[in-house]
Amino acid sequence: MNKYLLKLGEIVLKGRNRFIFEKRLKENLKQKLNDDIISLKNWGGVFYLETKKDVSEDLKKFFGIRKIGIAQEFILFEDLKNFLFKMPFLKYNFEVKRADKNYPLNSLEIKQKIIDILKTAGKIFDSKEKIKFTIEYRDGKFFYLENIDGLGGLPVGSSGKGLALLSAGFDSPVASYLAMKRGLKVVFLHFHSYPQTGKEVLEAIENLVKILSQYNLSSELYLMNILELQKFYFQNIPKEYLVIFYRRSMFRLAEKLAQEVKAKTLITGENLGQVASQTVENLSVISEATNLFVFRPLLGFNKEEIIELSKKIGTFEISQKKFEDCCSLFIPEKVKTKAKLETIKKIEEKIYSKINKLEINIFSKKEYINYHPYFPHSSSSSSSSSSSSSGHTPSS
Repeated sequence: MNKYLLKLGEIVLKGRNRFIFEKRLKENLKQKLNDDIISLKNWGGVFYLETKKDVSEDLKKFFGIRKIGIAQEFILFEDLKNFLFKMPFLKYNFEVKRADKNYPLNSLEIKQKIIDILKTAGKIFDSKEKIKFTIEYRDGKFFYLENIDGLGGLPVGSSGKGLALLSAGFDSPVASYLAMKRGLKVVFLHFHSYPQTGKEVLEAIENLVKILSQYNLSSELYLMNILELQKFYFQNIPKEYLVIFYRRSMFRLAEKLAQEVKAKTLITGENLGQVASQTVENLSVISEATNLFVFRPLLGFNKEEIIELSKKIGTFEISQKKFEDCCSLFIPEKVKTKAKLETIKKIEEKIYSKINKLEINIFSKKEYINYHPYFPHSSSSSSSSSSSSSGHTPSS
């Protein structure tokens, strides 16, 4: 049997609605750990978890947990003392917490008592020692804890649902991860231009979603082929505006899907000034295409920070590869950096009936894949049904 004390992060700062966040975290733990759970109790700011096997690696990928305490449990102080005597260290550092006030000694007195006992075995307390453990007294028991850092943040799903526009680059997977950290359950949408672009990017997207599903608990991926729309824009608008028109169509299509899946916000990997098209003016013009709030977690990040986060979450190896995707297709040499909304609207009005037909057609042919981190996924050509499959073939 494995035992853990899970210290909650900012959840404990919530007021009357704190129970909603705690309930969501409890449901998430049950969903992911499933049959491995023996017992799960809420001790007020701390969850006590017993499992059949070691799940510490899984717990490291849970938002809402600040510290993971791998626990040894002792009913008698004498048993705790004997355990500490056998620990293979000469210098040590620790802290004591007394959550249960029924114990006759306070935390400082318990700590001093342990220091005095260990001194008789030649073990030295050193407050500067990096190896640090915790002794905690609660629920009538002593717990020896090896503490591991958790992800913190809020439980996935506690802030509702968001729709992430996912590409195979560094930015949007990291943005999706940060959205999950703020409690959003993320649904993924990828725009592609198959067969003008290869299947490699679609395989990369599926692998990215599999990685992100470990934090998201399970994920839905939608695929939309925008090749015909891109060809139309390339033939009918000034080339310097192509990126802006692509993005405005993507936002309209994303908003329609968001309404269908009941997502409250769009999530993008856009970053201010990172590329020529991502200026304040252009981002404003692109955002005008949707009535939804556009969540841009990476707005103030530099590229090095984004890459470091991608290494931490496990998406770096895929994102570092160079893929030809829809974002790199039909891109002009010169991009308008400070577009004006009235100019864009004027061009759009002249061709909007054709744009609208193309967007309706794209949306009707969207494809859907459902992922669970521990089970094979299924795929379908629509959002309302699915069939078992180990892979996926895009429509042309």
